[in-house]
Amino acid sequence: MLSKPSDEWQTLPELIYWDAQQVADCLRDTTEHVLIDVREEGVFATAHLFYAACISLSRLELRLPFTVPRRDTCIVLLADDFQTVHRAYEVMRQAGYSNLHALRGGNTAWRDAGYRLFSGIYVPSKAFGEVVEHEAMTPRIQVANAREHLRDDATHYFVDCRPESEFQDFSFEGAVNCPGAELLLRLPAIAQSRTLVINCAGRTRSIIGAQSLINAGLSNPVYAFENGTMAWHLDGGALQPGAAALLPRPNAEAIEWASQRACALAQALQIPWIEPETLASMQKEKNRTTYCFDVRLPGDHARGHWPGCLSAPGGQLVQSTDFYAPVRRGRLVLWDTDHVQAPLTAHWLVQMGWEVYLLKTPRDLPSEKEARPQWPVAPLNTRALSAADYLALAQQQTVMLIDCDDSRHYRRRHLKEAHWLTRSRIPELRHSVKMGTCLVFTASDPKWAAWAASDAHQLGLDSAYLNAPGHEAASLIGTDTVLRWLGPTDDAWYSPYQLDSGVAQAMKAYIEWETDLLSQLHQEPGVNFQIYKRPAQ
Repeated sequence: MLSKPSDEWQTLPELIYWDAQQVADCLRDTTEHVLIDVREEGVFATAHLFYAACISLSRLELRLPFTVPRRDTCIVLLADDFQTVHRAYEVMRQAGYSNLHALRGGNTAWRDAGYRLFSGIYVPSKAFGEVVEHEAMTPRIQVANAREHLRDDATHYFVDCRPESEFQDFSFEGAVNCPGAELLLRLPAIAQSRTLVINCAGRTRSIIGAQSLINAGLSNPVYAFENGTMAWHLDGGALQPGAAALLPRPNAEAIEWASQRACALAQALQIPWIEPETLASMQKEKNRTTYCFDVRLPGDHARGHWPGCLSAPGGQLVQSTDFYAPVRRGRLVLWDTDHVQAPLTAHWLVQMGWEVYLLKTPRDLPSEKEARPQWPVAPLNTRALSAADYLALAQQQTVMLIDCDDSRHYRRRHLKEAHWLTRSRIPELRHSVKMGTCLVFTASDPKWAAWAASDAHQLGLDSAYLNAPGHEAASLIGTDTVLRWLGPTDDAWYSPYQLDSGVAQAMKAYIEWETDLLSQLHQEPGVNFQIYKRPAQ
């Protein structure tokens, strides 16, 4: 339920309040801007603006350097109450962000002005997928027909186009794994004359994956598996950890063929190639945001990449563009070594309305490993503990171990006797922690825990954070699965697959939500999808 607009939206230095009409005008403008919803992702997913990017209070310091690198970007803060906006404003102001705005009254004001609110996450990308299917008339196969053909791998080949980690969590027997931007590179060499069925966990990635192969001119019949593994589950099919290995890289001849097809798509959409010198000039421009992404698989990125490129696998970049590049009207520069994944990904991003460039570098790139920008590494007012230090402290005084990581990870397993609380709710502990208790925060990334400990310290609470590799902490402290919640698990959006109950009902609701997005885009400010139509052969 949305809160009523508050009369307590107080004046703050250097913060400009906008009404709904001014925010809508900003969305239609051609200058750079970013709408940052600072609520927790679970809350955000209930209702938000179409182009709002969720960067929650709990992760602001850690995500802003990569997602909003330019400190004078026009930023519009979104939340349903002044206190949340105020906390975000203080973080951003201390970090040097100077062009700060906020929607007075939050979501309620937006809705009351006659604009639509959307549920879910990655909505622009999800809506784009529905538009692609509608405009391009992407062929699809329903679960009943899929079951029939799955028995005959001589005629049909089922490909799960999600990242390898998701495939390993669950898929259906008979599917192989090849993430979206890798399809054109890896699949043709082994597809032979078989019909290709591309699936994901729901709809978007299967639509984009199938249409990628069609747009590239692959001669095989290609279908998107309608509603993916959700349809499989709802039809009574078993989901199990994906067992097949990632499809291998092909030989040089196959790579060259795929490159020609991908580059032809880029040329058809007039996507320019640039030299490293041009990229360097772009990055020096103070009034433009230039994202540079390596769109290959994360493992390839880790082994070496062009300096300054952040990892954003192409399929995921299209699937969740607002996560990687929330600054609208910014520039995207894509890079790979094969000239396949980058042009294939770019041809989708251009259709979404982005300004996109392709970085041309030698294919025999020497291995370079660039450190990601750090801002800041950890607050100065925090105490770091090794696993051994923590155990020693626990012998001396009362300690409360608090996991401030993703609640979905906490549910699986966590350090022994750890409680859970998302960082943004730490102020709620102020009056409940017993005198003499030291709060020790832990997370998969120690920087998250450090910032949580800093927040607690500023509230006058005795605090520290665990600065130890996960395996070392687990070995010395131990683990368990007992759930000790200190607050609601609204830090993350739980997919239907991650629910404890009501899975089938949630899947049906999700499919209905996604297919309904197409009808909700009418007159939405700033939406400008232009779908590519492959010329008839």
